Amino acid sequence: MRKFQSLFLFIPLFSVLTGCPVGIDYPIANPGTEKIDKNLIGRWSQSNTEMEVLKMEIEKVNDNTLKVTVLERGSMYLEEVDVFKAWCTKIDGQQFVYLQNYNSDTSDYFHYAYKFDGKDLLTYDISLLDGGVDAVTSTEAFQSQIRTSMIKPEFLSEETRWTKE
Repeated sequence: MRKFQSLFLFIPLFSVLTGCPVGIDYPIANPGTEKIDKNLIGRWSQSNTEMEVLKMEIEKVNDNTLKVTVLERGSMYLEEVDVFKAWCTKIDGQQFVYLQNYNSDTSDYFHYAYKFDGKDLLTYDISLLDGGVDAVTSTEAFQSQIRTSMIKPEFLSEETRWTKE
């Protein structure tokens, strides 16, 4: 599958945030090594009931890790869990958040691109447009796929606008 779809903030968040989540064995960066984006902290909601997540809460665990809790599921939510740990990274100026089941260090990762528009949070599914998900054989290979894909206009899709409560 060439399109790498996933709720914001992360798994549920991104899975939650937008599109149909696709888990990947590898994270987009090394979890817990980069500072969190404190602007993500808070309760966020969006009104499109066809999305995976309608409401989520993002909390600080420590300087490098966030906790994302899905407070209200949408009709497309497929995950069995509602709580995720999340991390932030930036690649070539683009901000990303990636999530994993809070209680598992071996579950798949979900990845989203994000930015802020005033006080609103915008999250996006990302598409791997070169080798696709099959080319992701390591974190380094994942970053290479991101860099190759982000120069194409269809890299970001499924914009979701989140409002802070």
